[in-house]
Amino acid sequence: MVEYFGMTMTEPADSPLFMKVYRSAGPADATGLLVKLRVCLPDRPGSLAAFAAEIAAAGGNISFFHYDRSQDSSRVAVEVQLGDAAALDLLQASLRANREGVGGTAEDEVQITSMESVLELKARLVNRPGTLAAFAALLAQHDANVIYMLYDEDIDAESAAIALAVKDPAEIGRLLRAVNEAGYHYRVLYRGAGEAEASRVIGLKLIEKFFLRLKGLLPAGDIEEIRSLVVSSRELEQDLVRFATEAGNDLEAGDVFETVLTFASRSRGRTGARFSVIEMPPLALPGGAEILGIRLPTSENIYVVRHGEELSLIDAGHGIYYDDLKAYLRKKALDPARVRRIFVTHPDTDHVGMAGYFEEEFGTEVFLHPAAVDVIRSGSRIGKGTGVLQNLNTYYTRLSGRFTECRFPSKPRLFPSTEPGRAGEFRIIDRFTIGPLFFEVLESRGGHTPGLVFFLERAEGLLFTSDFLINVPSLLPDEKEHLGLYRTLLTSPNRDNRLYKEETEALKALALGLDAELKQRGKAMLVFPGHGEYYGAEVLRP
Repeated sequence: MVEYFGMTMTEPADSPLFMKVYRSAGPADATGLLVKLRVCLPDRPGSLAAFAAEIAAAGGNISFFHYDRSQDSSRVAVEVQLGDAAALDLLQASLRANREGVGGTAEDEVQITSMESVLELKARLVNRPGTLAAFAALLAQHDANVIYMLYDEDIDAESAAIALAVKDPAEIGRLLRAVNEAGYHYRVLYRGAGEAEASRVIGLKLIEKFFLRLKGLLPAGDIEEIRSLVVSSRELEQDLVRFATEAGNDLEAGDVFETVLTFASRSRGRTGARFSVIEMPPLALPGGAEILGIRLPTSENIYVVRHGEELSLIDAGHGIYYDDLKAYLRKKALDPARVRRIFVTHPDTDHVGMAGYFEEEFGTEVFLHPAAVDVIRSGSRIGKGTGVLQNLNTYYTRLSGRFTECRFPSKPRLFPSTEPGRAGEFRIIDRFTIGPLFFEVLESRGGHTPGLVFFLERAEGLLFTSDFLINVPSLLPDEKEHLGLYRTLLTSPNRDNRLYKEETEALKALALGLDAELKQRGKAMLVFPGHGEYYGAEVLRP
């Protein structure tokens, strides 16, 4: 022990057991010791009862107790009044023996999935040694896990605020009857009434609030499927918590919790038997080429360009739909093995998510802008930078990718990013052909995300605009809502809103200028957005 200023400190500050002992003036064995403890307890029923029993066995009387599982799943802060040095030695030996191998903050995990399992109350506890131990033992008999407790002798010497959770909601009624029969006086503050209260009940972890707030929004099967995904991935779970922490600085935390998992559920809940696409009218082109536009369940478009037996894709939607897309193509008499090239407009997961699967299974070549590869490697869709928005976008990118099972290409082919020419306000950085179609690759200036490109076929009047010039009126109500999730999640879906607006106007001018030229040859410019139906450029006129 190290003694100073009437205080002794018995363990390192980062130990599973950290103790400060304050004593009155006089010999070392003087009575009237005040012991301040920080101790690690397992986050499970019975832990508090065992700990309180140790204190009672040493004759200690608790004057302060604080535990908040939402802040730290294991740490308890306690002040105990002890009679003498012998009692201190007894308590210290017991705590050291029982804390062996226990330490650090417990992992944030999902245990409470129903608010009906939660009870919050204020209980009258007589201020004398052993009182808390007896009450905690009663809780343990009903398999109740304390998730929050505050007792402060200086505020109210005979009142403690306690929140607890049980596995079986029916156990709460039995527990309250037992508390009554034992003669305790109490007042119920909350008893699993409404999910809206989930964010208020102290002791709930962020990860649990995600699921509790979703119960009124999503089918139970969707929630359980997402829960299984999260609890099986510690990294995913940690990213959810970090995302919520970052988002809470600028957004309504509850909205973020809901929208993250609503987004996940809508992606994952529409596969297999629930998978469907919206087909756009097939577009036949000279030379035998054909474009088939399809809209996936989460509103993103994939354009299948067929020439002879070979297929090319412009964009590849969320990875979770990969098997469904292959089955769909086969039903259309299109062999997915003949998808030889994928041209990706930008690295958001709803446009690149399947690309790695095609590359891995069929050797498909995937073409990207070099900056898109940087986004993939850095994990941030807004590029280099620091601060809350940077962190938020980084976590969003990770979460989006994991929930939707994105698989980026491992060996992407890069557009060279040279400048062989210009198309209006945009650089032409590359060119490629699909059968008789001759495409120019136009480089975005970065308003939406780094590494975004547009594809222009002048002769036939085809302009693929990615997440610019979206055909919002053609979207279904739930598709519009889904796209709106990005705005809620990111404060804005764009890296630079001002630049995005400038690029939008430049694209309109380019499309309308080319449309005027094509009309002289009896043709018209068509706009193929990343979301919504393709349409004639004339609708862009003021």
